[in-house]
Amino acid sequence: MDFRQFEDRMRRFNRELPDIMQRIYYQLGEELLNHVIDELDSQDLIDTGTLWNSFTQGDQNNVWQFDGDRNTLSLEVGSNLTYAEYLNEGYTIDKSYFVPGYWNGVGKFIYDPSAKGGFMVKPRSFIGRKYFDIALRDFQGGMKALLERLLQTELERMLR
Repeated sequence: MDFRQFEDRMRRFNRELPDIMQRIYYQLGEELLNHVIDELDSQDLIDTGTLWNSFTQGDQNNVWQFDGDRNTLSLEVGSNLTYAEYLNEGYTIDKSYFVPGYWNGVGKFIYDPSAKGGFMVKPRSFIGRKYFDIALRDFQGGMKALLERLLQTELERMLR
């Protein structure tokens, strides 16, 4: 490759930089969400699929907001489920209340607002599981190497 070819590729790289950065951010976001799902799984929490799926891009309960309009690029990922934060941070039930529903034959409670039966929830506190914080900490530990690998891949693609 001569200098003119190299210069042309660098100009193309510069033009494509916003798209390249968006691809890299999306890959980083996917990797973080995979860490969150792995951490949820490692804590042996009850899996109805709703919480796990809310950490998957494209799910109706997923937060996936890319912002490239300012002088920076950012990707916000997470879950829109209210209880995702309660499970992570912990919460306290201050007063008793009735939850309508029934128990199916295998010990799973089915919420049913029209049911005559149900159970009383008693006041108590729940310690946060910190699954998102743990996943983020673990992800940050390997993020530099992942980012370098993704950038290297993009540079190699542009220089071919």
